[in-house]
Amino acid sequence: MEAFLSQIPNVSILLLAVIALTLILLWIVIMQSVRISRLRKSINRIMTGTGGANLEEGLHRLLDQVEEMKKQHSDQQFAINRLSQRMAAQCGKVAIIRYNAFGDVGSDLSFSLAVTDDAGNGVVITSIFGREESRVYAKPLEQGTSSYHLSEEEQAAIKKAMTSTTGI
Repeated sequence: MEAFLSQIPNVSILLLAVIALTLILLWIVIMQSVRISRLRKSINRIMTGTGGANLEEGLHRLLDQVEEMKKQHSDQQFAINRLSQRMAAQCGKVAIIRYNAFGDVGSDLSFSLAVTDDAGNGVVITSIFGREESRVYAKPLEQGTSSYHLSEEEQAAIKKAMTSTTGI
């Protein structure tokens, strides 16, 4: 009997070890159940949009839609490039310089107006105001220069127009 009683502490240690192992396994089972539940929800979510159809068919349909979107994107990019080229060729850069052409006449009634595109092509228009008469000149521009003589004011208007990011 004495031998049996001496083994009781070993049995209690063994019993505690079994209980601890059972709790650990129970915790693992609970964690796996949670993972399985999340996986089921995810699969149900994927399958609900198919309307009973095969998942592979749904993926093929999505891939076809992606290809169509890529084609539309390519077409739109082509149109954007064409529009960008057309916009660069438009005379959208404008600048005006007002000045007094003659020292004895009032104020800044004369002006030079430059209208160019991004490449510096366009026109410069100059109006010289005098007491007896006024004159207007128009000179074509190619790459910011003209085959006609340009005054300082005209050159300043051209430079201002070519460096501006907005109109006047």
